[in-house]
Amino acid sequence: MNDRTGFLRKSLQLDGVASGLTGALLLFGAAPVSALIGLSSPALARAVGAGLLVFAAALLWHAGRARVSRAEALGTVALNAAWVLGSVVVIEYGALTLPGNVAVGAVALAVLGFAVLEVVGLRRLREAVTP
Repeated sequence: MNDRTGFLRKSLQLDGVASGLTGALLLFGAAPVSALIGLSSPALARAVGAGLLVFAAALLWHAGRARVSRAEALGTVALNAAWVLGSVVVIEYGALTLPGNVAVGAVALAVLGFAVLEVVGLRRLREAVTP
């Protein structure tokens, strides 16, 4: 790892660890989480959890590669932005309980934070390359 990619790598790793922990919670605790947040069936929580575990693995693999792909990092930012927008829709739709809306909102804020960190990392990478 060099100084040019260090911030971006750490941001992707942090996102990967948080996504993995959230995915594991949703996958393995689907029934109690679903009951708490207002989902009628734990199937959706399991599916989201499994997807997050795949996303987390991809982030951690990407962050550990010899060369960080700018395009893949931009894709991560786009996926994080989509997550935040989707969370707003879920909250606005009003299908969850109050604890569900709070949890979705809190996760969305964290994901927005990861996206901001990754954008900062991409800018630092670009600035290091641009004379």
